Amino acid sequence: MRVWAIAGAFLVGGTMPAAARDLDAKFLIERKGEVIGYHAVDVTPTASGARVDTRIEMKVGFGPVTLFRYEHDATEIWRGDDLVSLVSNTNNNGEREFVDAKRYGDDLMIKGSGYEGPAPATAMPSSYWDKDLVAADAMINTQTGEILDITTTRVGETRAPHDEKAEQFRLVGTVALNLWYDGERWVGSNFTIDGEELTYVLVDEPQEYAALAEWAP
Repeated sequence: MRVWAIAGAFLVGGTMPAAARDLDAKFLIERKGEVIGYHAVDVTPTASGARVDTRIEMKVGFGPVTLFRYEHDATEIWRGDDLVSLVSNTNNNGEREFVDAKRYGDDLMIKGSGYEGPAPATAMPSSYWDKDLVAADAMINTQTGEILDITTTRVGETRAPHDEKAEQFRLVGTVALNLWYDGERWVGSNFTIDGEELTYVLVDEPQEYAALAEWAP
């Protein structure tokens, strides 16, 4: 089974939100109404900017047999408005993919399993937590380092997957997905790849953490 790479697909430029900790988000990943994993983003303020840690796990099986497994870890280090580094490692159903990006002066240089070279000045990483992504015309796939062309349309206020109203945006181009934001905070997404629809459902209430705990230690 092909991995849904868009789930891990992460800013060059942009503005670091002041209340960085308020941008934390945890999602259950659903496929055909069944939970197959989770996506967690932790945004931690630092003396000079922020550290952003992302963890994704997905597993699809038939009975006790695992047919597909996906694991992704990524860390972004920010200094003010500049992304200083991005390091990620991904187990894509047994295939290793990676990104090791570092800033040298004004340039973010990417070394990844899918691309090596400079990031376009207008590109945004595909970690989705920063709403400035919707104003970009390209984004950096945080799983492979590839540069993805995108065009974004504001849909307006609709109901996000967790059934609360939020601002919806549709990204199309090399990838296609829907993103929802409540103010500056990312609160949901869905996309279809290889005929499979994946939905990110925000987990915010204490009683909802039981399902998340089955995946996240």
